[in-house]
Amino acid sequence: MSVITNIRKFWERFEDEQSNLEQALKDKNYERINEIVGGLNEEVNAISGCSFFVEDVSEDFEMTIDPGPNKTSQYIAQRIKMMAPDNVKASWRINAVLQPLSQKAIEAAVQIKDETYTLVDFLVFYEVHPETQTFSTRVYCPGYQLIENDEYTKEMSMYLLELAIGQTDYEAYIDRVEPLTAPEDSKNFCNLVDFYNLIAQTVEKDHWKEYDSPLDIYSIYEPNQDFAHDALRKDMKIIFTTHPMLVEETLGEKNDVLLDLKAKEGEYGYMYYANPFAGKDNALFRQELSKQLDASMSKLNLGKVIGGAMGKSFSYIDWIVFDPEGFEKAFAQIKKQLDPKVELHYVTFHEFMN
Repeated sequence: MSVITNIRKFWERFEDEQSNLEQALKDKNYERINEIVGGLNEEVNAISGCSFFVEDVSEDFEMTIDPGPNKTSQYIAQRIKMMAPDNVKASWRINAVLQPLSQKAIEAAVQIKDETYTLVDFLVFYEVHPETQTFSTRVYCPGYQLIENDEYTKEMSMYLLELAIGQTDYEAYIDRVEPLTAPEDSKNFCNLVDFYNLIAQTVEKDHWKEYDSPLDIYSIYEPNQDFAHDALRKDMKIIFTTHPMLVEETLGEKNDVLLDLKAKEGEYGYMYYANPFAGKDNALFRQELSKQLDASMSKLNLGKVIGGAMGKSFSYIDWIVFDPEGFEKAFAQIKKQLDPKVELHYVTFHEFMN
């Protein structure tokens, strides 16, 4: 079994239910919709950790595979979308991440004492930070003054803000979220349901970097290590990744992220080779090799490059692997086609840490 096998089985299940689900959506038969979506949600959650829901506010069919902030789930959700059958793609819009003001946001309601609050009852006070292209936010709800647990109101604020602006903008542009029990004396505020448009206008007006997915957001690390060290992963001078937690855990010799993907039938690993050049030429070579390998493996749905590192002695290309057995076979074939001056190796992070 593998992540890819599980994804194929999910789409087979969806195709079995597709016509019934589409008819139920046309008929606004919510009992039937909930029954079908409930079963699909269980299956998606089991193979990816994502939730599954459909929109019923337009004539178009639209589904969301919602991974939340978990990067492993985000990678798998992206692959689920890419592997959708052509007939499903032809009639459905497929989202691999929570969208702004989705069906989930529309239905969201918070019960505080005897009052029920929806997104329209919340205000966002904000500060713009052009130098980092981010917003600091404070979320106000009249009911917060009735809650003594600040951590609870903070978590609630983070969740509702994410529902309002979507996962991508939340990860890309929000650097802080705090709850407010009383409104601030500030002109910089708007209704929570309007905050997504405000962010979009700021991004366009000020020419901020734009992102299509949370997986487009890279983090850079410069490990505080002895660069006289020549051992694998100990010589790294700079690390770039779309999965910060994986980097932090592997540097700290922890394995929660690794076990999460292993439970979903995949693995994290890295390729490495001795640096063939020095300085800029070595960086350019690693970048081009990474692109070529990613194109080959991703085309086969076997894996995806998620970052890498430059080291004193070695260069690294980090992977999420969706089919470990197939990946190993493809890797053996790819090595034969490489420049003989580059001796490429692959190691799983499980092997490395053990």
